[in-house]
Formats: sequence, C-alpha cells, structure tokens
Amino acid sequence: MKILSYNSRGLGKKVKCSEVKEYIKKFNIEMCCLQETKLEKIEAPLCRAICSINNIDWVCKNVIGKARGILTIWNIDYFVKLRSWFIERLLVVNGYW
Repeated sequence: MKILSYNSRGLGKKVKCSEVKEYIKKFNIEMCCLQETKLEKIEAPLCRAICSINNIDWVCKNVIGKARGILTIWNIDYFVKLRSWFIERLLVVNGYW
C-alpha cells in the first residue's frame, strides 16, 4: 500500500488541493494523511476533489483551538476501516489492507 503523509498548511485554496491531487495521481497513492488542513468542516465533495475517485472513505478531525485539522482519505478497494478514534491531537484509523 502506498501512503502519503503531507503537512498541507491549509487546504482552503484550490492550489493546495490540486497539489495534493497531483501527488496522489503521480505516485498512485492509496491512503493520504493530511495535517494542518485548517478547515472547520470537511465533506465528501472536497475529499472526492482531492482523490478524484469515487471509492473513498475518510476520517477527519476539524480545527479545534490550536489543533489545526487532520484528514485521512483512503481507497476502499485497498483498505477497510474497522473503527477510528481521536486521542488529543492524534487521529487513529484501525482496519485491514
């Protein structure tokens, strides 16, 4: 499985989303972990725009105080989530390949 971990420093601009999308496409990424999204709300259209595929699932922790947001997106053809949880500033996704 190919995983991308990236400090986006904000996904509010189309340039950032395009940059992440380009990495995903170029390296055939199956799971993408983004830090510092700086978004208060993340929904399906944004996740699909980043990955440009329909078979996705995601978990996010929106901006809260100084915690600047975390988003993990994956292709459900390669990874199946069993559960997810948050521990302070940490997002944990448990599943199988």
